[in-house]
Amino acid sequence: MKIKNNTIDIIALSSSLICAVHCAAIPIVLSFSSLSSLHFLENPYIEWTFIGFGLVFVFASILPSYKKVHRKVKPLLYATLGFVFIALGRFNLTELWEIVNTVIGASIVALAHYLNWKLVGTKSNHVH
Repeated sequence: MKIKNNTIDIIALSSSLICAVHCAAIPIVLSFSSLSSLHFLENPYIEWTFIGFGLVFVFASILPSYKKVHRKVKPLLYATLGFVFIALGRFNLTELWEIVNTVIGASIVALAHYLNWKLVGTKSNHVH
């Protein structure tokens, strides 16, 4: 379980950070006229894919780790808070609103996976 969940947390942490960078950088990158052909990166399907993978990672890593290993609710709360911010960003009130909320949310989800990774590692190294 340790290796599997640690691997999932590392992949999920990386995915969440990539999502945050994607959401923050795409508007800047697309503002350069020579890179305007990269508008496909602003595709809602890509965004929903990241969100879907994020949810899968939470259910595949944080939830089982909580139930079977550390029983600490903090990673679950952070993941939930992160997805609340991501959901707020989906309202598309303004482009800045979407970017800020999505970047904050993805960063908080990444933090949740980091905390889970640390808790699983700490619990696995603890000798009774």
